[in-house]
Amino acid sequence: MSFNQIKELVALTTGKEGGQFYRRLYGLRPDAPSIKINSLGDWESLPLLTKDDLLAVPLKDRSFLPISKIDHLRPSSGTSGKGALFSPRTYLREMDYRLAYHDFKRPIVSYTVPMMPHWHEQFQQAHGIAGCSISFDPKNPAACARLARIAGADALSFFAFHVPLIAPHLVREGIAEHIRFIEIAGEACTRALFEFMRQTFPRALILPFYGSSEVEDSPIGMPCRPITGDMPLALYHGKPSHYHEIIDPDTLEVVEPTQDAEGELVITAYPGEPASFPLIRFRTGDTVRVVENECAEHGTWSFTVLGRTQMDFIKIQGGVLRADEIARVLQTMQSDVTDRYELHCTDEPGHHGPLFTPLLRVETKRPVDVAKIAADIAASLRVSPTMTYADGVAEGRYARLICEEFHPAPGAKSKRIVRQ
Repeated sequence: MSFNQIKELVALTTGKEGGQFYRRLYGLRPDAPSIKINSLGDWESLPLLTKDDLLAVPLKDRSFLPISKIDHLRPSSGTSGKGALFSPRTYLREMDYRLAYHDFKRPIVSYTVPMMPHWHEQFQQAHGIAGCSISFDPKNPAACARLARIAGADALSFFAFHVPLIAPHLVREGIAEHIRFIEIAGEACTRALFEFMRQTFPRALILPFYGSSEVEDSPIGMPCRPITGDMPLALYHGKPSHYHEIIDPDTLEVVEPTQDAEGELVITAYPGEPASFPLIRFRTGDTVRVVENECAEHGTWSFTVLGRTQMDFIKIQGGVLRADEIARVLQTMQSDVTDRYELHCTDEPGHHGPLFTPLLRVETKRPVDVAKIAADIAASLRVSPTMTYADGVAEGRYARLICEEFHPAPGAKSKRIVRQ
């Protein structure tokens, strides 16, 4: 979005006829006019919008449309511990980029993400295709695979953690090699999952989908390319109906989106009318890294998602333990382990106060010496530019890293860092 577009959006949503949500959020008096912004300084002085702000307001008081005009309500996962948030949605827009990767002429097997099953059909029909989608039921994957074979499906649209649930059944039905398109969302694609999909579905193009239940016109980021094994696995750029910013999650100051800059992604989203709820300066809760200042193909800065700001980064004495850094180290040890893991963190009594004590559960590929694996990881795992985890142990800052084998159950979204 251009500056003029976000300027018009603020005026629209803070006018007396534009609903009361943003007028209340910004503390406008009943007789006050709409907000006029004249500079980026004015824009950056607007309060940031959070999920807590949305949870505090009943749906009927934050929807910009009457219920009869709303297509469906989308609940968030609730994994943040704050409860599910129900967000209103209208019709599907700005999804034509998918046609560059697949023709969608045959049925698609879909869970309720990235797109609702009826949205898939609407997308197909909008392009002159007889719409047909098969709703995936995680409790009955074998039946869904049989139906996919009978219907002649050649595409999947799933949460990343649902792929291992249906994959063996598609293999058993003899159609895994006929799958030509896989769209995955819900969490970062690990290298282990990518390699599994590449082996199981050798003809499939794999496309990442970065969305949010709070954003009406998902996806948040348009994929710059399919997942091919090149790092970062998933790469995104902005879309015309969005305005992206990066902030320091501690100071809330705006961070310039230059190469290698990191911070929490803030999104302004307005798909045009009808809009059930325009988002203005919404904190996504995701930490991103800028990969390129200007994507050669798309003309804007590109980024990759590193993890949840509050869940995948933990401050420790002298540094930060990062989920993406743990994954990086595990990817250098591919003969022994995958990059799927759970880190359980506790503070145990020490001689000089609480001592940070981690237990890293790693998925192994063969019998390994977990004590040696732990030592190798600690020696490579950086908690700051100048210090590894092993350095911190030697200085008495942290307890020794302990590893144990991990066998994750398919079909469940996992937390990479667990505080206990």
